[in-house]
Amino acid sequence: MRLAAGFVCLLVATSASALRGETSGTCASGFTVPAEAGMRLSVYSKPAEVELVGTDEREIRVSCRLDDLDDSARAHEVHIRFRKSDGAAQLSITGGPSNNVHITIEIPHQTHLKVRVPAGAIHIKDVAGDKDVDVHAGEVTISGVSAQEYRSVDASVDIGEVRASEFSVDKGGFFRSFTRSSAEGLYRLDAHIITGSIRLN
Repeated sequence: MRLAAGFVCLLVATSASALRGETSGTCASGFTVPAEAGMRLSVYSKPAEVELVGTDEREIRVSCRLDDLDDSARAHEVHIRFRKSDGAAQLSITGGPSNNVHITIEIPHQTHLKVRVPAGAIHIKDVAGDKDVDVHAGEVTISGVSAQEYRSVDASVDIGEVRASEFSVDKGGFFRSFTRSSAEGLYRLDAHIITGSIRLN
């Protein structure tokens, strides 16, 4: 009787998770979930080097690399959780070693991004859509930035530098920022770092 009751509880929990659109895994193996172009994706990651790359696939694929040999055995400690609801999704990456973790997230080219990382290096390339990026310490590099694509651009650092070659901007020091608005662009770009650098190439 207890076994049957336990099975029912497990079934209910699994069904509830499925209804919420949740999928989980670890860095010990590949992580892939279906995704639609044009979706809004929020990424919350542990301190790491995080690369977000746009692809032609209708899926989100997460892969990890841990440089230290001792840390590689702890890949199963890096937890990945994906939640989806009504055209919006959240990807969370937590746990595991605190250093030398590299995470690659492949997403559809057309994706609106919100990215939050306490510390690390964030690289975004081949992604068309809104971008809202906030990092406490580290660097943000967004490649393929075209002035015609964005209706608004706001990049700021408390201590560090802002470089935007497309807009002929190169500023360094304390409380540096760059803003631009246009009636013709499609997307919004907002990037902020407390200490570090922002590069829009």
